[in-house]
Amino acid sequence: MLENIEKKLRRALEEIEERKRRLKELEEEERKLLKELEELGGYPNGSIVVKYVKCGKEGCRRCPHGPYYYLVWKEGGKTKWKYLGKEVPKEFRNVKRAKEISRRLREIEKEKRELLQLDLKSGGRE
Repeated sequence: MLENIEKKLRRALEEIEERKRRLKELEEEERKLLKELEELGGYPNGSIVVKYVKCGKEGCRRCPHGPYYYLVWKEGGKTKWKYLGKEVPKEFRNVKRAKEISRRLREIEKEKRELLQLDLKSGGRE
């Protein structure tokens, strides 16, 4: 019986060490991503959308025309569109990367919360 308790404790300690190692990895990744996000500077809320538009001219062989880039966001319950042009302006090019970073930071935060929850009754994960 004492051996079973020792085995469970060893497993629990190994689990704790593994979680500490993973937390350290996540915190390092988080630090790097926050630094990169800071270097990107601010980015607008919303999404960049690509549209191809029909001109309405009868027999136009080049329809639809485009691509045309728009910034789309919600404001006061309404969808707002801002035309950006035929190319994404330089100041908007980092929007996609900034959003990827923000998404990954949320994933890291969720994983960190899960790692900090330890079920000692079952001897860690089973």
